[in-house]
Amino acid sequence: MADITFTPSELTKYIHKKINQDKYLNSFQLIGEISNHSSPPSGHHYFVIKDDESLIKCVLFSRGSGKENLKDGNQVIAEGKMSIYQPRGEIQFIAETIQLQGEGSLQQKFEKLKAELEAQGLFDASRKREIPKMPSKIGIITSKTGSVLQDIINVIQRRYPNLKLILADTRVQGDNASNSIVESISLMNKLDDIDVIILARGGGSIEDLWPFNEEKVARQIFKSRIPIISAIGHETDFTISDLVSDLRAPTPSAAAEIISPDIDSLKELINIKLRELDLSFNLIIENLKNRFYISMDRIINFKIETSLNKIKINSLKDNLNQTLESKIKEIKFKLLNLENILSHLNIDKVFAKGFFLTQLKSDKSIIKNFNNIKKGDHILISNLNETLEAEAIEIKKDKGE
Repeated sequence: MADITFTPSELTKYIHKKINQDKYLNSFQLIGEISNHSSPPSGHHYFVIKDDESLIKCVLFSRGSGKENLKDGNQVIAEGKMSIYQPRGEIQFIAETIQLQGEGSLQQKFEKLKAELEAQGLFDASRKREIPKMPSKIGIITSKTGSVLQDIINVIQRRYPNLKLILADTRVQGDNASNSIVESISLMNKLDDIDVIILARGGGSIEDLWPFNEEKVARQIFKSRIPIISAIGHETDFTISDLVSDLRAPTPSAAAEIISPDIDSLKELINIKLRELDLSFNLIIENLKNRFYISMDRIINFKIETSLNKIKINSLKDNLNQTLESKIKEIKFKLLNLENILSHLNIDKVFAKGFFLTQLKSDKSIIKNFNNIKKGDHILISNLNETLEAEAIEIKKDKGE
């Protein structure tokens, strides 16, 4: 028979004393899943933190922080100490702070860096660069293996296939991703003819997107002389890079829509401008004619006798004719010059000259070099009115190639 006896109150006091003497149990972090959360009118919060095998009863008193994270199913990190509720002899964890596991600590880092960079002016709207409306060459910073790149290419080929794309194959997740992003932005800025950069990746967790929240990436975006559009994750995702960039697009496809002009809209705009010019030209000519006829009528109906005045009238008539002809020629020249400039933007005229658009059927990519064609490839050949499909049977090259 045991020599030691306790009453319930004696035992709970003894356990309480032992817990208080244990340095590990007086301050530690408890990691697990929230369950059975309740909050009575007292303002205290009662819940359990569990894993696959066990659970611990917990309490967060009204003065504690992190109450907003107490939702059943949340994975959390709770900081506090062990204790015993003596009236019922229940061992429990008294939490002082609750934060979401992983996301919680990263979110704190995000808010801290955001506040620092905002105070330094990196997010100011006044320093953001204007996005060009008609770019000719676009730099794309993303992974060449992801679906994001293909999404961007598909949108641009549909809207304005004349745009040139330069890809910087970049790590966008995991170790060394932030360094890879910084290097790609730096490389793009060494090229002279890049009009705008799209910085893109697909959606993911806050951990997946974290390279775009690194300070070094934010400062490299800020340093870029080329305007940058951020297209990171889904519409609900938000990163430090979005705040520093010159424009944020909700998705990579949306970024491609923003930066690529719609070729059909451009055609319609050109036609409208040509009609406006034609109307304006006709109005000017008609006005000059009316002024001329009014002047001539006044001269003809004015009775004069001397030969000197007749000479002056004839001279005035000649001058009016010359002025009218000169003005008409000037307007015609300006109209022709403007029409030539606008016609260069009309892809229909390019096709009308006998040019064709050649694409690989497999991915609709434009063929710019015969080295891109392999025997057996199916090729689409298009002009203004129709598209032909052909198969590459044999590839012949000049001996000099």
